[in-house]
Amino acid sequence: MKIDTIIVAGYLLLIVLISIYSGKKSNKGSVEEFMTGGHHLNWWQTGMTLIAMMFDPGIMGISSLSFVWGFYVVQWNAVNVWITAWFAGIFIIGIYWRSKIITTPEYLEKRFNALTRGFFSLIMTAMLISLLAYAVYMGGVLLNRFLGWNIWFSVAILIGIAGFYVIFGGLKTMLLMDVMQGILLLATLFAVGIMGFVLLEGFEGIKELTLTGKAGTPLNSLVPPMQFNLDSETYYPFPGIVSFAAIAGLSWIICNFSMAQRLLAAKSEAHAQKSLIMAGMFNVFVMLLAYGVGVAARKLIAEGALPDTAPDEAFIAILLNYFPVGVKGVLIVGLIAALLSTIDGLIASSGSLLTQDIYKRFIKKGSSPKHLKSITKMVQIAIIGGVFLIIPSFLNNNNEAGGKPAYELIQEFLGNIFGVLIAIYLLGIFFKRTTAKASFIAMIIGVIVGFTMQLTTNYNFAFIGTVQFLLVMILAIIFSRFEKPKSDQELENLTLWTVPGLKGPFIGLHAWPGLKYWAIGLPIGWFVISFIWEWYMKS
Repeated sequence: MKIDTIIVAGYLLLIVLISIYSGKKSNKGSVEEFMTGGHHLNWWQTGMTLIAMMFDPGIMGISSLSFVWGFYVVQWNAVNVWITAWFAGIFIIGIYWRSKIITTPEYLEKRFNALTRGFFSLIMTAMLISLLAYAVYMGGVLLNRFLGWNIWFSVAILIGIAGFYVIFGGLKTMLLMDVMQGILLLATLFAVGIMGFVLLEGFEGIKELTLTGKAGTPLNSLVPPMQFNLDSETYYPFPGIVSFAAIAGLSWIICNFSMAQRLLAAKSEAHAQKSLIMAGMFNVFVMLLAYGVGVAARKLIAEGALPDTAPDEAFIAILLNYFPVGVKGVLIVGLIAALLSTIDGLIASSGSLLTQDIYKRFIKKGSSPKHLKSITKMVQIAIIGGVFLIIPSFLNNNNEAGGKPAYELIQEFLGNIFGVLIAIYLLGIFFKRTTAKASFIAMIIGVIVGFTMQLTTNYNFAFIGTVQFLLVMILAIIFSRFEKPKSDQELENLTLWTVPGLKGPFIGLHAWPGLKYWAIGLPIGWFVISFIWEWYMKS
């Protein structure tokens, strides 16, 4: 254990030293580079930063989902292959690129008005800070179980290190760290994931599994439960997969500033598109390994080979019990890399949102770049402090009998806002006729309806999110008929139909024509894989 502790402590020290060196170089650059990172990443580097953001605490969280529900929850990630990655590449990235935005809410002001931007920024900031608190909490659990450190001390170490290099070095330093940490986390995922499949005795062992998930479906099935009742307690039943999973996936890629921030740091539109395809594929096939770890933990507990453990700690239990000293420390480093790469992104993006979209726009409009840089650092410090107020809710839930995995709590919260977020963007990008007041009113109604349904009904969060999405789309389109729309000149580079020199809507194919083959091949390939898996498990 001492060797492992030395490895982990050495890695944390190395991160600090690298960030100091990189931060000094970044601080010599322009203020714009500090805030945006500059366009310097190629497609695989951008892809690694996206992967680092996508996998984050999801490595452990997703293992907890398969521990409870089974392999079928991979279909929730699969939307990145059969729709979200290529869809964003063809229709959205080109608009982001040409509109020259720095934050995603900035697009909403250009397309609609400042009020829409401000309200959206508040919603997005709440989402990012809740995800930040979850990531830090999972890191605290990891170091507590592995090294025996006090969970609050562990939290302080992780958020302190990530906060240090974000605040000191800016986005460029953060992206450099994320490329390196993305490689480390993939190594850990492959190692622990392969161990999970070994413990399951490969595909033949998975086929022989007789355990069922919480919804009553076999753990080894990829088919979601066929539950169509609105009050289903199942995590992503079949209707939720084909409706809200796609909505949430698009919202995560298109609206989430911490993702867009990475895409906008790519060298070109084509590099950003290729990075999305790369990240989408990794998000499905590598995460399948993480699901295997959760199912393996369930199997071993049922056989008495592993002590009973909470779902949130299934991944950690496999790592701690089935790897030798030394190797264990290296793999823990990979998990810490995953957590840091998420924590840093969420600190950076939430700080930029509050500074660029609230402070600069509504509080001090004439702020100089140097002043904004200082304010951004102050805001990021305040956000770090606020995280310590949220973490107790995760701790209390984990200590309650029958408490849900923390990842499910986060998903339920996001279910109340994802539908609204993506609806407002699709309205702006796809429909020239959509107007500012109509969209803002529809967005307000959507948020109110969503949280009202959450508080007054037992409806599944996926169904609530789908209702929100449809409601905002329909109301905005109807209300827009009573307001004069912007002219094509005012909408230049803001919709698929008003890009100079390009005929919409498939504007992304002008940057990378080969993307159309991925758009066809990825969904077909995944459905074939799912069919073969299910056929084999039942043969």
